Formats: sequence, C-alpha cells, structure tokens
Amino acid sequence: MKKYDRSSFYLADKFPGYDLNNMPKVQEIFEKQLEKCQVEYFDFYLFHNVCEKNIDAYLDEKYHIHEYLMEQKKKGRIRHLGFSSHGDLPVLKRFLEAYGEDMEFCQLQLNYLDWDFQNAKEKVALLKTYGIPIWVMEPLRGGKLARIDSEYAHALEGKTTIEWAFRFLQSIPEVTMVLSGMSDSNQLLENIHIWEKDQPLNKKEMETLFNVAHDMTSKTGVPCTACHYCTSHCPKGLDIPRLLSLYNEHCFSNGSFITTMVIGTLPADKKPSACIGCHSCEKVCPQNINIPEVLKDFCKRLD
Repeated sequence: MKKYDRSSFYLADKFPGYDLNNMPKVQEIFEKQLEKCQVEYFDFYLFHNVCEKNIDAYLDEKYHIHEYLMEQKKKGRIRHLGFSSHGDLPVLKRFLEAYGEDMEFCQLQLNYLDWDFQNAKEKVALLKTYGIPIWVMEPLRGGKLARIDSEYAHALEGKTTIEWAFRFLQSIPEVTMVLSGMSDSNQLLENIHIWEKDQPLNKKEMETLFNVAHDMTSKTGVPCTACHYCTSHCPKGLDIPRLLSLYNEHCFSNGSFITTMVIGTLPADKKPSACIGCHSCEKVCPQNINIPEVLKDFCKRLD
C-alpha cells in the first residue's frame, strides 16, 4: 500500500483470534501485518470474532493481547480499536465487562431477520449502554435477504428487498457503518442510490418486516419459546433451549459455521449427542416438540 497517499484511504485489519494457536503471537502477527501492508499504522484494528471458542483466551492476561494492542494505540500505530463478534449475549457481556471502556466500535451481524433470531436486539441494547457504535456485517445475511421468496417479496411492496433491509438498519440509531458485500457495479450503484437518503422505516413498516422475518424462520426448525421447562426435567442437564436455537440456525442457514463453532466448545456431556432419549423433556414441553428426535437430527446434520 506504500505507493498510495496514506491520507487517501482507510485501512483496517484484525487479530485472527479464530485460531487459538495465534493467541501467544499478538506482537509477531501485528508487526507482520504492518510489514505486509507496508504502512506505519492501521486506521482500524479489531479483536476478531469474539465468541464462545476464544473468549477465555481473549480475557487471559498471560497472552497480553489487550495490553499490547492498547500500547500500539498509544503509539499511534492503531488509530481506532474495536472488535467483531458472532458470540451470544453472555460472551458479549464478558468481553465488554473486561474491555468495553477501551472499545470504539463493534462489528456485529445485524439484519431484520437476526434481530430476534440471533438475539441482535439485546446485543444492540447492551452495546448502547457502553456507548459503543455498531458496524454492521451481514446486512443481507450473505445475500439471503436480497433473494427472498416471492411470497415475502409481495408483502414487502414499495421498496426492493435490498432497500427494505438497508432502511431497517437506518432505523437503528446505534448503527454508524454498514459493510455490504457487492459482486458487480450494478450492486454498487444500487447501494449508493439507497444510501443517498436517510429513510428509517415507520412503525407499520417495521411490523411488516418482522412478520416476514418470523414467517421465514418458522418454516424451518422447531417453535421453541425458551421457557426452560425442559431443562428442569433433563437428567443430563442439557441446555435444551440453547441447543434448539442452534438447531434452528443450522436448519435455516443450511449449515452454519456459528453452530459448529459453538457446539465445538461444549463438553461432550453437553452436546446434542449426550441426549439419552428419555423423553422427560418432551412431556413438559408446551410446544409438544419431540426434543430427543430433534437432537438426534441435529447430530446427523452436524455429522
């Protein structure tokens, strides 16, 4: 990048915490990143993918990750420090309790479908208490919200499906930046056209959008309401609502790195495969979900 005027662009990079082998190498990795880009500083730098898999390591002081990155910020080699997260709410809380006062932005998977489906609403509320702006990733959920079924497109009249998704994000004051993947110049021009105006959705439009989202997600998976009646009757102590939530995500996404990542962090006696099929949970489920069969199917899908 050294052949370009450094004031003419912003450059972002991230510490690759998705691989636990990288945790002891924060200095080595950071120096190599600057060297490869041939610049003296990053405008934005992130703790990458804070999640169930790596939260303990990120908070472990023996790796000096937070300490080192804060030191680079003081030296001007990082202009703005933040983090990205696909973790659930408890993970987000732990990270913010430790480092929240030093975070300047959070990159979060946020769209109208995940507002409830992935508990994004509560994550946004939590970040608001810390005064941390939100950068949006997956605004169209990997393009899924740009190509919705015709029955839903008909319900979302008056705007393109892409515009509905972006106007939803304009309705959330905490959102200050949106990362949108674009494959060609037509998509780029369409995005620019939409974002030329700030037009948040009104109450009726929001209700319409959430109804569509609920219908889309309810057609796959199971109707668990997380009442937790099942957990008090499970002899294995499984967190059944959490497992069913992951199952729904896996079904809707036709396979999801989020589910495999989270399941991989669970001890063997808390995974779906630990279910012994006693059906005690099913007997108290208000939704009459055949939980043992669902967990069995989850195991098959996870292979």
